[in-house]
Amino acid sequence: MISQCPHCLKDIKLNEAQQAKVDQALAALATGRTLKIGCPHCKTAIELTADGRAIGGTVMETLLTDDQNDQTIPPGGNELLEKARASSASPVKPPPDAPHPPDVNWLASGEMSEKAVVSDIPMALILMKEGAMRDQVTKAFEARRYMPVFKNSAEEAIEEMRFTDYAAVVLQSSYEGANLDGSLFHEHMCGMGMSKRRYIYYVLIGPEFRTLYDLEALAMSANLTVNDNEVKYIDTILKKGYRSYEELFGPYLKALKEHGKR
Repeated sequence: MISQCPHCLKDIKLNEAQQAKVDQALAALATGRTLKIGCPHCKTAIELTADGRAIGGTVMETLLTDDQNDQTIPPGGNELLEKARASSASPVKPPPDAPHPPDVNWLASGEMSEKAVVSDIPMALILMKEGAMRDQVTKAFEARRYMPVFKNSAEEAIEEMRFTDYAAVVLQSSYEGANLDGSLFHEHMCGMGMSKRRYIYYVLIGPEFRTLYDLEALAMSANLTVNDNEVKYIDTILKKGYRSYEELFGPYLKALKEHGKR
């Protein structure tokens, strides 16, 4: 498995959960397809083959990539390509076995394992300072059947989001400083590709915001803004905010799914 970025040459260290997700994605790749992951250091996309090798960073790998994508090879490239193929040839691996059916022994007892429960529950990433305000927000999301997740820093949260799909994200404007100016996490959310961003309900909380002001939320690349003074009504605010969100984006998201787009 890759341990170094082929672009910036810095070491890549994945935790156990991240490694498992990458391995699972590689195992599910169709023949001839590749997997792209982002380097946590230089942010450049790293393309992995089914056996975990990185594509990119050398002449040999570039030629092979051009050939796989049916792109035009430069003059003299054919000879280099044949040499590259000969030097990098490796045995063709058989396709992975189909996954085993789920264990349903828990049906007899009527109890579900923690893993089974978590896999079906949407997660909410809550980036707020500890205290009564965070407790109120946490209870509101739990009431809506979300599993709250907390992180110690913006960097840790950004890294986690590369491998985990969150249905909701809450950011307190003072989480990284006095306000959102220079916030790494908010910048990450604003720059996120829409194929992932459109499925995240992004909530901003702070003294500078006006509650349920859609125009302000739109300007901040968020779905909902909440003033500190109204956090005590967060349960009602979420109900109203989600209703407006579903009325506005529900038909669009449904159409995307019907056309096979995530």
